Amino acid sequence: MENNKKGDNYLGSVVRIISDKALIIDVGEDYLTIGDKVQIYTVLDEIKDLEGNSLGLYENIKDTLDVTQTAANYSICEKITTKRTSSYASLSNAFTTSEYTVKESLNVDKNEIEPLENNEKDKQIHVGDYVKKY
Repeated sequence: MENNKKGDNYLGSVVRIISDKALIIDVGEDYLTIGDKVQIYTVLDEIKDLEGNSLGLYENIKDTLDVTQTAANYSICEKITTKRTSSYASLSNAFTTSEYTVKESLNVDKNEIEPLENNEKDKQIHVGDYVKKY
């Protein structure tokens, strides 16, 4: 049962899923810059101590994403990971390592994807999910 409160770290919400690799949040360049990380989450329950005092809201983190584009009132976020490969060069008798980045697929509800024109327990990212800076 989702609590109506948004949590102490609430920054904004997911407003559109544009592909299985990118989504738009309603937080712009006044709060985020390219390269910032945000977490997509829902609030599940209020946590209380043994005397019944509130310790805060439990935030169920769905994913951590990178801000890849910002505008005045929105930002585009994607999950970017760095991959490493190693290979052995027999001529020089040495190993070489290279790194590259990959845009990973997000666990989104594919029925909610609305592409831009140009371009189990619920862990799926949905329109309306909250966002906070990581």
